[in-house]
Amino acid sequence: MKRLWAALILLVLLVTACIIGICHTRNVTADMVRTVSQAKAAQERGDTKTAFRLSEKARGDWRGKHRVLCVYMVHNRLEEVDQTLSALPELCRNGAKDAFLSECDKGLAQLSYLDESEVPNLENIF
Repeated sequence: MKRLWAALILLVLLVTACIIGICHTRNVTADMVRTVSQAKAAQERGDTKTAFRLSEKARGDWRGKHRVLCVYMVHNRLEEVDQTLSALPELCRNGAKDAFLSECDKGLAQLSYLDESEVPNLENIF
């Protein structure tokens, strides 16, 4: 009987950890998508200073959140997002508007994929 209770407690802890991971991933990706989208919109308006500031903010925010995500996510996906976000400020600074917008779209797609890949559904399980 004690083993059954121990197994039940472990199951509850595991499910709780999974739910916390999903919620954390959703919050992180929502924040990052918002920041990158704002940087893209600023660059499209021609406001390079705001786009640069927001791309720096996105890169800094990602570095802080990357450490926690590494605990439970595939590192290759996270590194791809890291490389994309790291390129944004330099592209903005150098005036490569088209490349900046392209990298923003790429980063938004990568962040969206991170969010989708963590949700347990039939497509992710099978």
